[in-house]
Amino acid sequence: MMNRLHALFHRPERGWDPVPCEYAREYAERVWQQFDYQLLDAVERWTDGFAGKEILDLGAGPGQFAVAFAQRGALVTWYDVSRNYLCIAQQKAKEAGVDITFVLGYMDEAPRLLHKQFDLVFNRVCFYYGWNDFLFAKVIYQLIRPGGYACIEANNSTFGWDRLSLTARFRTWLNATLGIKIGHPHPPRGRIPAAFLRYPIKQMLVEYPEPHLDRIFVQKADQAS
Repeated sequence: MMNRLHALFHRPERGWDPVPCEYAREYAERVWQQFDYQLLDAVERWTDGFAGKEILDLGAGPGQFAVAFAQRGALVTWYDVSRNYLCIAQQKAKEAGVDITFVLGYMDEAPRLLHKQFDLVFNRVCFYYGWNDFLFAKVIYQLIRPGGYACIEANNSTFGWDRLSLTARFRTWLNATLGIKIGHPHPPRGRIPAAFLRYPIKQMLVEYPEPHLDRIFVQKADQAS
């Protein structure tokens, strides 16, 4: 509820941007230099190739994966709430010579703004920005075509725990135990696959590449809506 109220008064279409320009520039430089080709290859194997498929990069940031998907033949939609990231991603797409559709908005509002489903929904390190963990999993599920895929890579609630303030630890506890989400605490390990198991799926693969990191591959059931 608190996150929804915040979104009512902080609208990206009215110029609000949660990512300062300087931070966006520094972060973009870092992630473009440290691009995770292993993850890209793993997603391509899981989905049996990108060529000709419609891919939604949900929470796409500076666009490194959106551009990579397009370079491998996908029809890509970049989606993020930050206009500063939008400008960077548009420039990177231009430099790479790829065509990408760009949409600005809150991730939770993507079904309303996009009015379509995708062969792959890709959500990396930004799941915790969803307004509610279980409801955001539903958002992602709604965006997948029957038989299509989602890949979610998310830090879990152990991420940076020793650096969290007492208030942040309390908010993390609230989310983990009561499902009350104030701000953007990371989800507890296992919550994301549990959320997707509420819906018809064909298969799921859950990996833990690092203690604080969860990676979930989901294929939606062929006849699901």
